[in-house]
Amino acid sequence: FPVTIANPTSINQVTQSPPAARAVDGELSAYWIESKRNKLVAVPIAIKAKNNDEAISQVVNSLITEKPPESELYSAIPAKTKVLNVSVENQDIRIDLSREFTQGGGSASMQGRIIQVLYSATSLQPDAKVYLSVEGKSLKYIGGEGLEVPRPMTRKDFALEF
Repeated sequence: FPVTIANPTSINQVTQSPPAARAVDGELSAYWIESKRNKLVAVPIAIKAKNNDEAISQVVNSLITEKPPESELYSAIPAKTKVLNVSVENQDIRIDLSREFTQGGGSASMQGRIIQVLYSATSLQPDAKVYLSVEGKSLKYIGGEGLEVPRPMTRKDFALEF
């Protein structure tokens, strides 16, 4: 179903939806996309991982390479995307992805993949700031409609329901 975003910057003005009950607070979660009542919703599924930098890399990779844990879920992140680097320092999370991350899909897909990376990366530190880059360059806009990617971005910038 088509999703139209008349003013892409209005995405940054939405309020956060409460998280689904599939993951427990304080657990690392991979956020998958589900179509629900003509909306798309990011759904957290708990996963196990080691230390913080590695955990974030692992959770983002799981969204790219693994099959969703439930049949109604999917990932908006393109399958050929690679996690090039992840670093965590205090409340700052820096994630560098390959250029495939920005390719293909419409505005709903672009918004979905940003939300998946943002919420998955911050599942252990919900107040953390995420700095997203592609091939070492800061990601400012994504997609043909020019979805703005705040720098840094936080969970307050994007709702789980879109």
